[in-house]
Amino acid sequence: MKRKIGVFNYLFLAFGLLIAGCSYYFVVRPKSQVLVEELFESEQGYEDQLIGVYKRMSATSLYGKEMTFGLMEVLSQNYELPTGSAYEEAAKYNYRNIGIRSIVDAIWLEMYSAIANLNIMLKYIDKDPSIFSGDNYAIYKGEALGLRAFLHFELLRIFAPAYTSNPNAGGIPYVTRYMTGVTPQSTVAEVTDLLIRDLTMALTLLEADPLYSIEANEAYSTRNVRSYRFNYYAVAATLARVYQWRGTAADMAEALKYATKVIEDAKFSWVHYSSMQSQNPSEWDRLFSSELIFRLAITDMDEEVEPYFYDNTDKTKRLSPSVVQWEGIYEFEKGYGADWRYEKNWQYSGSDPIFAKYWQYENGSYGGFVPVIRWSEMHYIAAEASVATDPQKAVHYVDTVRYNRYLRDFPLDKNLSEERIKEEIYKEYRKEMIGEGQLFYYYKRLKYMNIPGSAISGNDDVYVLPMPDNEIEFGNRN
Repeated sequence: MKRKIGVFNYLFLAFGLLIAGCSYYFVVRPKSQVLVEELFESEQGYEDQLIGVYKRMSATSLYGKEMTFGLMEVLSQNYELPTGSAYEEAAKYNYRNIGIRSIVDAIWLEMYSAIANLNIMLKYIDKDPSIFSGDNYAIYKGEALGLRAFLHFELLRIFAPAYTSNPNAGGIPYVTRYMTGVTPQSTVAEVTDLLIRDLTMALTLLEADPLYSIEANEAYSTRNVRSYRFNYYAVAATLARVYQWRGTAADMAEALKYATKVIEDAKFSWVHYSSMQSQNPSEWDRLFSSELIFRLAITDMDEEVEPYFYDNTDKTKRLSPSVVQWEGIYEFEKGYGADWRYEKNWQYSGSDPIFAKYWQYENGSYGGFVPVIRWSEMHYIAAEASVATDPQKAVHYVDTVRYNRYLRDFPLDKNLSEERIKEEIYKEYRKEMIGEGQLFYYYKRLKYMNIPGSAISGNDDVYVLPMPDNEIEFGNRN
């Protein structure tokens, strides 16, 4: 792994990343050009390039912190921030604060840097498919196309108005070529069309994915490998997310189609009770690893999370709900204390109760990764897409997750009203995704005016984070 990452980092250094409008591009000197062409003369070069992109996504500026338990979770208002927290202004949605602005700008830059490296790979991959063994040409190309769409969708959800708010608003640049030039900004609707195009193509290519072709009852070892790659089901799940983001009746039908495909193929399995009922906390599968459609490996994750979740040295860094927040999220007053998400992820550091979802143990059974896409989310998407047409089926999707979180004695009423079903879906998103940066997008998509935990009204000033200043200089607006 270290050797592969080294190749990729050298590639970045050789090019020298520059900023030019919305298109972050490489200035390629003749000597560097030779190095790139040599890299892609073998199948190993493409593997190195993909691993480099995954490594970049795992950085603290992206999914190693800010896109999961850091900035994006702070915007969800699920933490009670201590006085002096570096995220204090983010909780007030003050994106112009210099510290917060640097975090936001880094997300934009790092995302487009990863996209640029996928595009250079895609530029070369069709030149000589014969260099690939087995199905690797289709797999590598499918991963690259799927990842490119996934990253653009993340940027769209952060830096553009919601589709449900204004599909014709300025969106983001959708960069599909490795080039020295400026990619014009597309509208929100145009970006979603491009996302669906890329994802549909990736899905077809990834029918070669061994996770897709293997039988469900034999998927264990293959899933454990392929969940660290942007596999067939990660693409299908992203399609479900994109169609849900658009939200029309026709789009929700498509969201349901892709979500149920992921559910019914059953290549993922619910966390086993044995990994949650051990007397040894280091054996608890707090992140429900068997259910993760896509995750990223984080090197030395124990050191990264320690200051935020269980080190008492500097309490200004702590990221944790209050006791009142925690018990409210998990409906403790209803007797839901046995919910694994409540019971296992609320532990003590000294005398302080604290959020423990990301606790890492030396030689522990589970750790060193962050969740990016969950199997349970597909149940929530399927539930929301079924509310109007089959409300009892919608309840079933929600109850399936609850049952597998040890709320077996508390099934929902099968005859809940549509409004009550939607309320239960929201509560499940909050319980399931806490610490993962997803709830902010939920509020944005559904145009929440009153964000729980915030006194600031939800509007585009809150929901649309600012593009870097140099983007505005090149004519882009959000």
